[in-house]
Amino acid sequence: MIFPYFLLKSGLFKSLLLKIALLLSVTAAHAQLLAIPTRITVEGLEKDQTIRVINKGDIPIYLNVILERIENPGKNPENKTPIGQIQHPEMIFNPTRITLGAKQERHINLIPLTTPLQETLYRLYITPVTQTKIKGIDDKKITVPLTFGVAYGVLIHHLPASAQQTQRWEYQCLEPSGIKLTAMGKIHNSFNDLRVPNSQQEIPSSQNVYPGTPILLPNIKQLSGEVEEKSFSIVCP
Repeated sequence: MIFPYFLLKSGLFKSLLLKIALLLSVTAAHAQLLAIPTRITVEGLEKDQTIRVINKGDIPIYLNVILERIENPGKNPENKTPIGQIQHPEMIFNPTRITLGAKQERHINLIPLTTPLQETLYRLYITPVTQTKIKGIDDKKITVPLTFGVAYGVLIHHLPASAQQTQRWEYQCLEPSGIKLTAMGKIHNSFNDLRVPNSQQEIPSSQNVYPGTPILLPNIKQLSGEVEEKSFSIVCP
């Protein structure tokens, strides 16, 4: 492809080339990164749970790591709070920055500070960072770190100690129609094979309901399915 000379000299063209280069870097960095597992459970003050991060590529990668608490677990979109904004956090981690050489791996340690009163969910974001050189005002090249939006979001379930884990749920018929499902125990309830009998209305077939975050299913008067592998049927007046 041939570009006019004035376009080649323009700041717009240079900006476009920089964006293309960054996009290629993002793709390459993300393709090299592997995080295991993508979902993990920590019980009480359990100290030995870690996330493995692996560089599968042939060049070093640099990672930023942040932790956020999910305030409305089971719902989409998620409402999250960075752990640094929580006055008394129940979970922290280390390290916050990682350099991985070619074919290297490291562990991110999950550190519970207290046992939660009820199941709490977090996302640990592992984001590739690169350094690129751009021209300054005097044409000198400056190395600038850039954080990309492509990240692993490892889901963490922080549970009460085993002896404190309870499961119980209830439903409420809403007016004029609708059903509310509420987890009344200390950990979530897993609802599966959900359907509305005698109706063409579609609802999610599976749903986790967490303590403190009820799920509303509007415009229905009947619901059947399984919860913790036990069948149930709800019929509202």
